[in-house]
Parts: sequence; C-alpha cells; structure tokens
Amino acid sequence: MKIEPIIYETTRGIYSVEDKLSIASLILFSWKLGSKTFCKLLYTKDYSGFIADLSNDYKDYEIKLDIRLEDKQIKNSLIKTIEKVREKYDSDGYLKALYEGDKFALVIDEIVNYNFNSIELKKFTKSINEQLTLFENLKNRRDEYSFFK
Repeated sequence: MKIEPIIYETTRGIYSVEDKLSIASLILFSWKLGSKTFCKLLYTKDYSGFIADLSNDYKDYEIKLDIRLEDKQIKNSLIKTIEKVREKYDSDGYLKALYEGDKFALVIDEIVNYNFNSIELKKFTKSINEQLTLFENLKNRRDEYSFFK
C-alpha cells in the first residue's frame, strides 16, 4: 500500500507541519497495527472516540496520536484522506465487511494474521508439499492417458 501520496495530496491545505504529521501518524500507525484497527479508522463515525481509545491502548509507548479535530480544516483533511484511502484500498469492501463483523471476513483475517510457531509451520509446509506432489502426480497420470497427446 502506498498511503503516503494520498496523505500528501489531501493535507496540502493544512499549513502546520505538526497537524499534517498528526494525520499521517494516525493513519500510518493504524495501518501498521493491522486490518482490524485500520478498518475501525476507515469506517468509524466517531474519530474522537477512536483516537482516544487508540491513544489509551498505547499510552505506555509515548505515541502522540492526537489530532486537532476542533479545527474544521484539519478535520476535513482527515475525512478526505480517509475517504481517498477507502476508495483506493477498499474497493472490494473487505475492510468494511471486517469492520461490520462479517464472519467470512473475520475468518479470512484470522487465517492471514495467524502466527505459526516453528513446529506448526514445518507441519503446514510439509502438508502443502505433500498435497502439491499428489496434485502433480494426478496431473501427470491424466496427461499420460490423454487421447490428445
């Protein structure tokens, strides 16, 4: 994902570098935390609540995620940035489905973000290798008996 150009474009009307950085920090930090946090940012109706919750969760790390939402131009830039990110990176609606708690989206997210330990990873890769070998053998056998050689 290349979110930085979107942030650059949508925050051009803000003159304070600190305010631009606050929007960039919130969006990039949420994105790096993963799909569940990122989808909350993209689809929440309460930005103040989201920011307060996120700041509270990471208060021990001294991360500044505050945005001056009382300034209309800053709030509009944040909303515009979020809309552009949604448009570009959630055109299929997966993040919205995840935000809404769609069971299929939740399962996909768990599979994608599952942390294998080394033993599980070895078993998993061995199983995949065996399945691919069986598939290749079946394909070769089918080709061997094909009438259209």
